[in-house]
Amino acid sequence: MKKAFIFSFILLHTLTTSASLDEFIKKHWQLNSTQKQHLKNGKILSEATVESDEKNQHFFMQGMAMHKKGCTKVLRKLSILENYKDWISFIKRSDYNEKSRLLTLKADHVLLPYPMIIFIIVDRPTKPGLYPFIFPTGLFKDLAGFFEVAEVEGRCIVYTESKWTGPKTKIPNIVIEMFSEALSKKGGEILMRKSR
Repeated sequence: MKKAFIFSFILLHTLTTSASLDEFIKKHWQLNSTQKQHLKNGKILSEATVESDEKNQHFFMQGMAMHKKGCTKVLRKLSILENYKDWISFIKRSDYNEKSRLLTLKADHVLLPYPMIIFIIVDRPTKPGLYPFIFPTGLFKDLAGFFEVAEVEGRCIVYTESKWTGPKTKIPNIVIEMFSEALSKKGGEILMRKSR
């Protein structure tokens, strides 16, 4: 799985260009015309699916947001990971260790089954490009994904994708889908406002 993830990252990095909006979207997600219009209007798109078999749960999530400004201005704010706790109400703690590339978040919200501490290994996003990430520990250990930041038609667009397969948790599939989609939308909306 990790080899496939690394290969996918290299392939996506090779494909990253100054594409048109339609090309960028098509590369990542099959959106209909209404969804594309919502994206252009500043709405956060988010979709999560969770399925189970006898032993495991399988999680897949993707999201996309488009800012009115270019990436230089947007990333000045978005790169300050330590400030997320001051901006997003359900983030109670946000610390980033530059040396280990470890982002530590504590999240607490009515949609969550319980308060969660989340560890993410990721580079600080300071310029357009691809940023792979992984959860090294915790309930969703080895969850892996990436986000891509690109300037398209003078606007900054962010796409993110994550996948995980692991032993069944005690959290029902529908609950994971609900809090993943809702909180990613809420957090994205706040970050988009803060970076205006």
